[in-house]
Amino acid sequence: MTVGWRKYAAILVPMTVVVAAPLVLREEGDTGAAGADVRLEVISPHNETIRREFGEAFAAWWKEKSGERVYVNWRTPGGTSEIKRVLDSAYEAAAAGGRDGIGIDLFFGGGEYDFSKQASLGRFEKLRVFESRKELFESGVIPATMSGERYYDPEHTWVGVCLSSFGICYNTDLVNARGLVPPSRWEDLGTPEYYRGIALADPTKSGSVAKAFEMLVQEQMQAVAKTGAGRDDVMEAGWKAGLNLIQRIGANARYFTDSASKIPHDVAQGNAVAGMCIDFYGRSFNESLKEEDGTSRLEFITPVGGSSISVDPVAVLRGAPHPELAQEFVEFLLTKRGQMIWNARVGADPGPHHRALRRLPIRRDLYEGETLAMMVDRDAMPYEAAGEFVYDGALTGHLFTALRTIVRVMCIDSHHELKAGWEALIEAGFPEKATSTFFHVGAVSYERTGTVIREALKSEDKVAAARLLNQLGRTFRANYREAARLAREGR
Repeated sequence: MTVGWRKYAAILVPMTVVVAAPLVLREEGDTGAAGADVRLEVISPHNETIRREFGEAFAAWWKEKSGERVYVNWRTPGGTSEIKRVLDSAYEAAAAGGRDGIGIDLFFGGGEYDFSKQASLGRFEKLRVFESRKELFESGVIPATMSGERYYDPEHTWVGVCLSSFGICYNTDLVNARGLVPPSRWEDLGTPEYYRGIALADPTKSGSVAKAFEMLVQEQMQAVAKTGAGRDDVMEAGWKAGLNLIQRIGANARYFTDSASKIPHDVAQGNAVAGMCIDFYGRSFNESLKEEDGTSRLEFITPVGGSSISVDPVAVLRGAPHPELAQEFVEFLLTKRGQMIWNARVGADPGPHHRALRRLPIRRDLYEGETLAMMVDRDAMPYEAAGEFVYDGALTGHLFTALRTIVRVMCIDSHHELKAGWEALIEAGFPEKATSTFFHVGAVSYERTGTVIREALKSEDKVAAARLLNQLGRTFRANYREAARLAREGR
């Protein structure tokens, strides 16, 4: 067995999670729980600031409503990819033991893709809020779809509670030092001026990062569509253009981290000029670095026409230990009090107590009047921006897992050769043959990705899948090395 095969096997074979995982994934411990009447168990990828604000706010709300003291115990194994592994392992163990639940009440935070997958496995309960607060949905305060994205499950097993988009964070000092115009589109990150200046995360470790790459590819497909090309050309030519842009951005990357939250941190610290991140990561760091005059050395922008507006959902898990209280938690998240925690300024009533979260509430009726005036990001107006980009799930939704794996093979595992080939092209002025070789992605064409690669990744034969990915890795590394050679010859 080769080292390369083992590397891809490690990617494809799910991590073994012990049956006791739910018992050991308690980051907060029992601090503050001793005096509680009940403990609500929530698994979440949300950061500590969000967990603290919502844990305390729900406890206060529930005490006022019922007189009962509740402690929200957060379980934080990592991002949504890690949470999926925990849920898979725990539910498999529960089924083997004849149990229905896994000792966790709620799944809170992540993306529509992850929640839809869990819902399809029958792991969510129906949400009561669709009946108790039906006016929110019937009036369109919370729309069923927007920007091509689903905002709640048609079967009512999950519901979005806040909005998300994807974009670019950048360090204003470093942009100025390089004499650059601040980035405004995804394409800007792929220009030679950003060589060794981009911070990226591994999309196989982060669902939000994988979604950002999907947005980038869809933007390229839409650009091809605007030329009047047919559907087949949109898919093939747009897919290739998207992968080529990912190659350029990946070649500019200083590194690929496992943690999506590390990107704005490193950009803010001056370790990278810019990076791709989800909006609230960028806005949160912008907030924490603000000077007295309101400026910040880290800025965040959503590329115009480059991202849909999607949701972060919540769901009650099947077999929840406290099903009624879990349903109350969901209802609280959709109250005005719960919604304003996402974006109101600190000290506003209602609003956060400790730190502005800089996320956007899902309720459409809050983007007006006094509630809008209380928001930190009152100029964002997501429902107005939603029309600038419409996500088409039929184009790339079925290739979500395949795309994140291709990015790893094409850019991360081949990063040394990718950077060397890109540097040679820059120095040589991009000679035609060398450039064509560098950007050759026929091995992962849209048609092949949707058939051979997708089926291999879905197959239970993980050995065959790992061999295929190992072969793809060798192909890309060979292309990059050959492009570098041709560039040096043609310089």
